[in-house]
Amino acid sequence: MRWLILYMWLMLAALPVQAKITVAVIAPKAGLYQKQGAEITRGAQKAIDEINESGGLRKEKIELLSIDDQCSNSIAISTAQMLSILKSRKIGAVIGPYCSNSFAEAAQIYAKAKIFQIIPTTVNAVHAQTIHKGLIKMLGYTSQQAQDFFNFYNTHFAGLNVAVVSNISDADSMAEASEIAAQFQSHGKSILLRSYTYDMTKKDYNKLAEKIIENGADMAFLLGSAGNIKKTALALKKIRADFAVFTNKYAAGSVYFDYMGDRANGTYFLELRGNDDPDFAEILVQLRLSGFETDGLSLYGYAAVELWAGLVKKSGSFDYDKLSAAVKDKKIHTVSGDKFFHNGAPKTNESYAVYLYKNGTYDKVY
Repeated sequence: MRWLILYMWLMLAALPVQAKITVAVIAPKAGLYQKQGAEITRGAQKAIDEINESGGLRKEKIELLSIDDQCSNSIAISTAQMLSILKSRKIGAVIGPYCSNSFAEAAQIYAKAKIFQIIPTTVNAVHAQTIHKGLIKMLGYTSQQAQDFFNFYNTHFAGLNVAVVSNISDADSMAEASEIAAQFQSHGKSILLRSYTYDMTKKDYNKLAEKIIENGADMAFLLGSAGNIKKTALALKKIRADFAVFTNKYAAGSVYFDYMGDRANGTYFLELRGNDDPDFAEILVQLRLSGFETDGLSLYGYAAVELWAGLVKKSGSFDYDKLSAAVKDKKIHTVSGDKFFHNGAPKTNESYAVYLYKNGTYDKVY
């Protein structure tokens, strides 16, 4: 790990001094979440290309610097430290990180260095407590996922017993499990929900699946890592092929389909709205006319750069303090419509869509 951090530092330090304003995208380039990282980076690059093709931003050309933090706590912090003292680039903004690794510590480093930071995806309730004037949580909080899941459940599966499974060593999944439980409780349906953790059976996924089904569950929301999710899903489907599995598409990762094979049928995925959502119709048409087809999170990488560029135009400056003042409790134009931000988060969280995977098709059902 140390050699990798040293390599990153030498690589950044060796970059030639340039006048261009740099937008750094912090996202994984390998591992379970490389696809999501590539999508965010691709969208950000498209937005930067458009800015440069139109003459730049305040007559400055913008350059993208893509950094792989490998979803590692130590690398996330080292990346923030390196960017905060980097002399060969003028960092206009940081987009990311995608993973929640050392969120509070890294955000504090960026804020102290007066580097504007935009998180292009949702963050969990724990990270809601991290507030800096130059930190923008562009889509709000993952708690919206719990609300959208419950609304879909209440419309299509009302009355069925639900298991929610989380990982006690993963703060994100534990926070989300609590949010789901709160939704059932607030609607007087706690009796239909039972909570589990992977450690209850010492990560024996077959025993866990047996326990869930023996206790009368008809469906399960699986949280945690991609490994947790795919192994539990397979164990459940082996016992009952018609068992309804719900999970977050980004948490499950692309490995889910390879691992599950035909048993991926009947899986419901929650993911952020995108290509088929009417709120994004205008920007999607513009992008497609230019030959750019959005995929996955690329729309949100694009939107993050667009949000930053809009604030630069609004404030008339790349300055951290002026950018921060431009977003505080004011109407801000985003690719999905005008929003008000308070303490760096939109007053309305971005909602999730639900997709059903069946026989090789991936159809939006909510």
